[in-house]
Amino acid sequence: MGAFRGLGLLFFASVLGCDPAPLPTCGEIPEDGCPIGRGGTCDDPYCAALYDCVDGDWTEVESCPENSLGGAGGAGAASGAGGDCTSEIFDHSAEAEGCTPDLQEPDCPPEAAEVCGGGACLTGCIDFYMCVADGWELVGFCSEDGVLEVVQGTE
Repeated sequence: MGAFRGLGLLFFASVLGCDPAPLPTCGEIPEDGCPIGRGGTCDDPYCAALYDCVDGDWTEVESCPENSLGGAGGAGAASGAGGDCTSEIFDHSAEAEGCTPDLQEPDCPPEAAEVCGGGACLTGCIDFYMCVADGWELVGFCSEDGVLEVVQGTE
């Protein structure tokens, strides 16, 4: 019995002395996808598929083919003459690369808000930041009512 107690103490001492590896982040969810870990369901007409973040990659968990608003060219998509989605809402002219540290959920890049069909606040993101020369800049956020509020260029 004393040997097991000694092994148990050794186990806990080794666990407490280790720094856990940082969890990998998945980044931007695939277009028209919804994160299942943040309440995404196929009941949401903007979700063409449900995804889970597994080991730093988005993995499709369930397809939602019955949704008419999700998917490129769906009923709710903003379309140009060729049927392409034209949902860019932020000015990307000052955008840069290489901002650190990386964004972590629920913060997302502006492209996550620029989804066809207006489902920016259904992505699981709350705040949208753009990498500019001076670092990360808040360009939009989701209000408590689930509406995208654009703050870029309002100084």
